Amino acid sequence: MAGVIAAAIAVIAGVCALIATPLVIRLCIQRGWVVQPGGRRTHSGAMPTIGGIGMYVAFVIALLASWVAGWYVPELQRTERDTLRLGLLAIGATMTFVVMWIDDVVELHWMPKFAVNVLAGVVAVGPFLWEQALYADATGQLTQANGIVFLGFNMPFGEYVDFYAVSPWLAILVTVFWLGLMANTVNWIDGVDGLAAGVSGIAGLMLGIHALLLTPAQYTVAVVPLALAGAAAGFLWYNFPPAKVFMGDAGAEFLGFVLGVSAIMGGAKLATVLLVLGVWILDVAWLIVSRMMAGRSPTQSGRDHLHQRLTDGGFAPKQIAVFFYTLSVTFGVLGIADIGATGKLWALVLLLVVGIVTIGYAIKIQPRR
Repeated sequence: MAGVIAAAIAVIAGVCALIATPLVIRLCIQRGWVVQPGGRRTHSGAMPTIGGIGMYVAFVIALLASWVAGWYVPELQRTERDTLRLGLLAIGATMTFVVMWIDDVVELHWMPKFAVNVLAGVVAVGPFLWEQALYADATGQLTQANGIVFLGFNMPFGEYVDFYAVSPWLAILVTVFWLGLMANTVNWIDGVDGLAAGVSGIAGLMLGIHALLLTPAQYTVAVVPLALAGAAAGFLWYNFPPAKVFMGDAGAEFLGFVLGVSAIMGGAKLATVLLVLGVWILDVAWLIVSRMMAGRSPTQSGRDHLHQRLTDGGFAPKQIAVFFYTLSVTFGVLGIADIGATGKLWALVLLLVVGIVTIGYAIKIQPRR
């Protein structure tokens, strides 16, 4: 029953996004929140650019629906700690969404955008900032933080890398870095119609399924990425090539932040996220290094993103989107499949090879001026 309701939450988010996005398109046109073709933009006409509003609204409505469902379904009832973490997620995601919405309208300097990434991460950490202590879970082990904290992760062969054991402050710093990395990774993906929404939706779906497959199933954790997946899918109906609306930085960084939190809640599902978004994380790392080596700021825009180089190489947006959807689904399934530590290691190695080959091929393509 709880699993069916969790799936229904994704459907609710999808339907809400389907209904809200056309209204958002109309709002953007009325308010002049559009981008004109030219430069890095290859569309033929003005395009509504803050479609992420529809995803945000759909996500919030779906989470509220899950809250109501918890009144009637015991498995979906949230503990006081669950409620706290959901509140921290909502505050951090809303802060990110609002500041990036402003950036979509007036193009802020990089500093306030960086500041909100850091501040949203700090908000997510919550009371752990001053408590810096763990609490016992159902088995009596001290594994639960009073907040959203990246305590550590499992290596492919089972070793656990424990940030908290080194220092609680290290766990806090890693958490803030991770959430900022995820927000900006999805933002940097958002350069080809349908790419960011599709890949983020797949990542959310895989994280949700992962939480449902655990023993016992983590229903209250699963509804968060499933709601995100549904919202992304509903928006994708209007964003798949040729797009009728862009999600903007507001939508992209909102998606990334929620995915980052979802990977931490219920235990760090690092392998699943890395397998779904691994190619893009590699691309982000390569761009930062290559721009700095060329004497440029890492935040400076250009046509050196992976998807932009592939576009310049003659690939159509649909081809690029479907190619990376396929990679995301394939590696996402490997991330949640019971293939053992060795299997996960080989999956990561395969992902690394695919990422290096794809990025290497794209680097040879001369950016279009």
